[in-house]
Amino acid sequence: MKKRIFYGTFLTCVTAILLCIVIVSGVFYTYYAFTQKNNLFTEFTYLLHMAESHGTEHIDSLDTSDRIVIADSLGDIIIDGKESEKFKTPFEKRTEFINAAETSPQYTKRYLTIYTMQNCVYQKLSNGNILCLYNTYNTYLSLVTTLIPYILGILLICAPVCLLLSKKLSDSIVKPVYEINLRNPDKEKIYTEFHPLIDKINDQNQRLLSHLQNISEEHELQDKMRREFTANVSHELKTPLTSIAGYAEIMRDGLVKDEDIKRFSGKIHDESMRMIALVGDIIKLSQLDENEINVKIERIDLYECCRAVVESLEHQAKTKNVTVTLSGDKAQISGAEVIIEEIIHNICDNAIKYNKENGRVDIRINQCIDGVELSVRDTGIGIPKEDLEHVFERFYRVDKSHSKEIGGTGLGLSIVKHGAKFHNASISIDSELGKGTTVRLLF
Repeated sequence: MKKRIFYGTFLTCVTAILLCIVIVSGVFYTYYAFTQKNNLFTEFTYLLHMAESHGTEHIDSLDTSDRIVIADSLGDIIIDGKESEKFKTPFEKRTEFINAAETSPQYTKRYLTIYTMQNCVYQKLSNGNILCLYNTYNTYLSLVTTLIPYILGILLICAPVCLLLSKKLSDSIVKPVYEINLRNPDKEKIYTEFHPLIDKINDQNQRLLSHLQNISEEHELQDKMRREFTANVSHELKTPLTSIAGYAEIMRDGLVKDEDIKRFSGKIHDESMRMIALVGDIIKLSQLDENEINVKIERIDLYECCRAVVESLEHQAKTKNVTVTLSGDKAQISGAEVIIEEIIHNICDNAIKYNKENGRVDIRINQCIDGVELSVRDTGIGIPKEDLEHVFERFYRVDKSHSKEIGGTGLGLSIVKHGAKFHNASISIDSELGKGTTVRLLF
């Protein structure tokens, strides 16, 4: 910035000096050309009076630097004060011999060369002859060429002064800018023209502070969630492990009757499968969290995906006497089939688990303007309003008292949320206690 101001100021000064020289020389040259013309008219008036009063016999002997020419009406030269000089244009074609009149002097000028200009005043005498008076003077180009050494001399003298002034001016302009405190800029110490910039800096500072505060809050929230997640995982793993260890210990000590061995083995198997499911869900959730899951993105028929999930949950639905229906459009989306199936399975699994006896689960696919909408509506127990905003949290259960009876790891809807985020899909949930729940996904 400082260099640009410095060079801009310096070039402005030099340009101003050159412009002044051009203007001043132009003014002087205009005055010079006017003087030449005015003097020529004054001298011609004297010659015209002399020629009309005393004749033209001795007019060529006058001591003058101008050229006196007298020609007859046919254009033949009678008197030429400077015969040694030849006219560039033949006399018979010259303006002064064609347009000469007796009423008043006529004036014309022409370029002899690019450096020389010729003025001419002429008038027809009473005897029919034509009196012409010529003078020559330098053109403006000739004047500028003559002045070039002087112009260069002036620039050499003025250049150091311009450099010094430009440096001081650029320093004084940028000094307040360099001294701006970007954390807390003060308008009183800066130019008025920079006030919009100061406002923008203040606005950016406020946004940055707000952003940093949000990051800090988000970090604290994530840290809290991590601690809670660790505690929940420890608890969820400890419970089945304690059961397995207890059953195994009783069987090892021979305290189990022969007819109860099968039942105890079944308990150990169920708790082991619960642990395997929990670990599997934790791994899935971790992979979705870090976007480290290695899946193939392809075009998926969402309707067929839903149909496959419905078939896989058919036995579970019959056990609870829940009717599951699938309707809507055959629509395709881009995504990972294994994650999409997991999302649909978890939503429908919850819809069956938390449903009433002889209830319904209606799955519908709609092709809409914004994309493809998948909705799962059930007639289950519903979710209290105060719990709706927490249902996607890890290990969160609405009905904690019956969680072990219902089963599951408590991570299903959390996997749904992260799976939807993986596909840039939006998810919403509406519920009314005692009437049912609707989950909507928009791909």
